[in-house]
Amino acid sequence: MAANRSGRRVSYDRLWGALLLFTCLLPVRIGTEEYSFFGLLGNAGHAAAVSWLLLGVVTALFALFAGFAGLRSRWRHFLNFLLGSATIALPLAAPVIWQRFPSANPASLPLSSLGGVGWVMLVALAAIYAGSGIRVVRPSQILGQLLAGLGAFLLAVFAFLPVGRADASAYAPERMLLLASWTVHWQENTVFMLASAATVFAIFNLVRSRGEVQLAKLTRLFLVVALLFPVLVPFLQSGGGGNPRYVTTAWGALRLFAPLFLALDGCIAFLAISITRSND
Repeated sequence: MAANRSGRRVSYDRLWGALLLFTCLLPVRIGTEEYSFFGLLGNAGHAAAVSWLLLGVVTALFALFAGFAGLRSRWRHFLNFLLGSATIALPLAAPVIWQRFPSANPASLPLSSLGGVGWVMLVALAAIYAGSGIRVVRPSQILGQLLAGLGAFLLAVFAFLPVGRADASAYAPERMLLLASWTVHWQENTVFMLASAATVFAIFNLVRSRGEVQLAKLTRLFLVVALLFPVLVPFLQSGGGGNPRYVTTAWGALRLFAPLFLALDGCIAFLAISITRSND
């Protein structure tokens, strides 16, 4: 019974599988034409593009099946990693996919704000995310606490140091000053507050407690929302479909991030389980 609860506790594949499958319901504008998913298959224009679209469906369906079935085998996570990685790697091997669907190209997404964070803080955020993932899969593993705690420490320190910034100013004080003009900079402020809350949760989760798994899940959720917020907020502001351009941007973002995080979380879960040499 405890093992079955463990299998269902790990729910990342349900989330990313559902979001990836959701892209099949969104209309996508290519040039001046708007297509449904089946319309995209018929007008992809290249076998690699069709394969990429279908691979996303297969990846989403397997992730949903494995997640809701609560499979406890480590191969559940390995296959999530393999399918997610293949979905991400296919456009790299066949650039015609990004040429046909430019909204799925990372270069076209509004993620320029990440460049001002600095690589140390990006690595720290990744450590918090990975460490919290280990806490979800294997709460007793000290590696999860170490990774998340080290990431939170690095983030808290380097956010207040002008390291790697040409203007010799620190990131966190700049963002704190913007809080006074919330209505003008509410998008940037929201991202900053979400990432800050995730860091605080990671620090609190250094202490073992009954709610450590839920706290780890909240940490990861806040980080993901902070990443996707600048991309998806125009889509939400348009009413979920009022502006075809925003819908297509949201489609491209989900087609990129859903398999990316599915592969990342699958890798984290597989390694965490393999370290203990036991099934999930």
